[in-house]
Amino acid sequence: MKRRFGLGIALGGLAAIALAGATLAAFTAPTNPSFETGTYADPGSGFQQLNAGDASIDGWTVDAGSVDWIGTYWLADDGAMSIDMSGVEAGTISQSFATTIGNTYTVSFSLSGNPAGDPAVKTLDVSATGGTVANYTYDVTLNDLANMNWVTAEYSFLATSASTTLSFISTTAGAFGPAIDNVVVTEEVPTKDDCKNGGWQTMIDTSGNAFKNQGDCVSFFATKGKNLGALAPTAAAEPASSLSKHSTKEHTQATSQHEKKEKANSHSSKGHGSKSHKSK
Repeated sequence: MKRRFGLGIALGGLAAIALAGATLAAFTAPTNPSFETGTYADPGSGFQQLNAGDASIDGWTVDAGSVDWIGTYWLADDGAMSIDMSGVEAGTISQSFATTIGNTYTVSFSLSGNPAGDPAVKTLDVSATGGTVANYTYDVTLNDLANMNWVTAEYSFLATSASTTLSFISTTAGAFGPAIDNVVVTEEVPTKDDCKNGGWQTMIDTSGNAFKNQGDCVSFFATKGKNLGALAPTAAAEPASSLSKHSTKEHTQATSQHEKKEKANSHSSKGHGSKSHKSK
């Protein structure tokens, strides 16, 4: 059964393989998927810079570097707000939410990049507790601030704990980074049918145990979880079922070349001195 998070959660480059027979479940999602609510204070530039430790965006925390909470600077994909993952430097944001061990979660999010400055190719990592790190790239060559050409990216992970932290990490130095919006998470609950055709090898039970064979896996579901998997977890962070593969959608190129608007001025940031930064 699939459940959709109200917050949007996006995980990237390495995505877990979805279970073919899994069902969708009613799922309680994290908050503020499109970054619409919080304590926003636009100094007149169309965005607000947030530094490490800032929790102005409801549900989200800036963990490292800095990001820009975008208002009117460019057009968001969903609602009015979005995020430039590089403020005056590469930044990281995260949110934690409840998960069920053994279930697979798929995060989708809107991806673009700030076209007002180099580099042309923006890079972003996405990670989740116990999952792999996914790598994303986005080329802004055909974008401008009026046409961000948002695309949808996806990332999946197998939950290995009752609480998961989803992180978005800019790997683009400088003030013009990758952009994200509309983070959404769905949950897939496995069934005994997923044990077939070798599926048991990439599954775990609700206690994190792996299965020794197909029968062991089927027994867990047939007994409604009473018969746990025979193989105890070998490591807390790396369960035997790390189902992952790279799953990203490449940037769809626009049909005509847009002129990039490159503007920068001196921007004063919280806890930082004056730094060369983008402006509307």
